[in-house]
Amino acid sequence: MSAGAKWWKVAAVWFARIITGVTFILSGWSKAVDPHGFVFKIEEYLNVWGLSDIIPVDIVLIGAVGLSLFELITGILLLTGSLRRSAPICGLAMMAGMLPLTAYIVIAEPVADCGCFGDLMVISNTATFVKNIIITALLIVALIWRKAATPLYRPGLQWLVIVITAIYGIVIATIGWQFQPVVDFRPYGTGRSLVSIEDENIEQPEPGYIYAKDGEEREFPMSALPDSTWTFVRPSAAAAEEAVAGIAVFDSDGNDVAPDLFNPEYCDSAMLVLAVTEPGIGNLTRSRLANEVYDYATDHGVAMVGIVALSGETLQQWIELANPRYEVFSASDTSLKELVRGSVGLVYLKDGKVTWKRNFATISPDFLNDSAPFENMKIVDDGHVAYWLSGTYILGMLVLAGISTLTKINIRPRRKKQA
Repeated sequence: MSAGAKWWKVAAVWFARIITGVTFILSGWSKAVDPHGFVFKIEEYLNVWGLSDIIPVDIVLIGAVGLSLFELITGILLLTGSLRRSAPICGLAMMAGMLPLTAYIVIAEPVADCGCFGDLMVISNTATFVKNIIITALLIVALIWRKAATPLYRPGLQWLVIVITAIYGIVIATIGWQFQPVVDFRPYGTGRSLVSIEDENIEQPEPGYIYAKDGEEREFPMSALPDSTWTFVRPSAAAAEEAVAGIAVFDSDGNDVAPDLFNPEYCDSAMLVLAVTEPGIGNLTRSRLANEVYDYATDHGVAMVGIVALSGETLQQWIELANPRYEVFSASDTSLKELVRGSVGLVYLKDGKVTWKRNFATISPDFLNDSAPFENMKIVDDGHVAYWLSGTYILGMLVLAGISTLTKINIRPRRKKQA
């Protein structure tokens, strides 16, 4: 506590630091964990503004990871009282952009939700705007009265807070992009079924998806999605609720075959699902490996199907180019991205439930040389990697706090010069 500071002012500063710090940490961490999801949200904004074809995906990815790390580091600095002046200013700089954006979202409603906390927490657009107003006010308190409360770390060590947090954020973002998010907040995590067993006999309406072209928005059913001249905007209300009832998977006749495919009462005990969320020429380069996986799986009694985010003639063109030996079905890109991250993902089901998921780009042909490749696949999204990484990070911060405390004790005050 700074000399002469009133207790209520100290309490107000720490209250502001804790609330704003935790908010920024949750926001930045949830985005860093799932960079694919944050990229999808940014692309949703770009589609609304007509910029999706102008800004490359690589630039969007760099911006997504950079913003998530900036939020995470700012949150840690605020929570620990480090960089007492710079941290609130960084927070206010973000609010200078977020406040007008969330006000626009409340008025125009271009997206269903702002994506502030990724899939970790979804709040209404109005609640998001009110939250940002409160955060802005608290940041002003933390800035104006910053000298009332001392930081947890000595000034000479505060740069290490930034370095340690940046390393932690980069590691979880890299794993989330290359493999799968270290924590899965989506409906189809490890141990979950892809169908709603209790509702399987209830006929569900076919979900629709909103696409835009030349300023016009139109809803299309899953079985008749438009061509590439239309831009995906958002799922309809029925599609948004699709995750609750399970993934809708359609055959060539437009019938939902998901209950037969994934219900443990009907499907084989083990199954591989190749989910192609972003069909394209670049993703066809691994078609040969997909067929090799299918051959191996078939020889070992494991069924395999492909689900592609295409329908109609475009799906048939993809099949002609990929030449899959496994049966192929169609589903919406939205539902497939709820299942697995990556332009092509591989999902292993056991007794109808998800055992592991993996970005197919990270799977090497050598993994088939394993005695039991499907059973021995290393899982990154069941929570153990997140616990290990977060535990290591917290331990590092505690060690740094200990060093800061010990060095404070050992520093002797300077003697005043004799007159």
